[in-house]
Amino acid sequence: MTRERGVVLLLALVLSLLLGVLTTSALRAAAVETQMVGLFKEGQLAFEQAEATLDVGKQSIMQVRPPPCEVCPPPEQPHRLAGVWEAGPEGFFQVQNLGTTQRAVGVPAGRSVTVFRVTAVSQLSHPRQVVEAVYASDGSALVRMTWRQRFRGD
Repeated sequence: MTRERGVVLLLALVLSLLLGVLTTSALRAAAVETQMVGLFKEGQLAFEQAEATLDVGKQSIMQVRPPPCEVCPPPEQPHRLAGVWEAGPEGFFQVQNLGTTQRAVGVPAGRSVTVFRVTAVSQLSHPRQVVEAVYASDGSALVRMTWRQRFRGD
């Protein structure tokens, strides 16, 4: 009978050890999931900031039209701030006058419009979000022609 008590004690210790390992694994998985949710939330907040800043840049086109730029390529690396940037309440934006055309997307053919590119960057630096939109204006209204989100690798 004494031998059986030793086996029961050993079995209880092994089961206790297994439950401890299982608990540790579950806590680690919960910590990783919490971290991922936090990063996702920060990314969404940065994206919302960039979108709000894009709207501020769009509104600035109607107030003050920038002069046409000579060479207007998009930034080589979207997450590096170069050129003249204006501060908005939730980020920074840059407006470029790309010139006039009669072949803008979403505008009747033959109508002359001025094309503007607005690039907006979120205020949060990590994760930084960059969005870009191209607008056509006939002087009275703006029409969004394209929109894209710029990633680090593009």
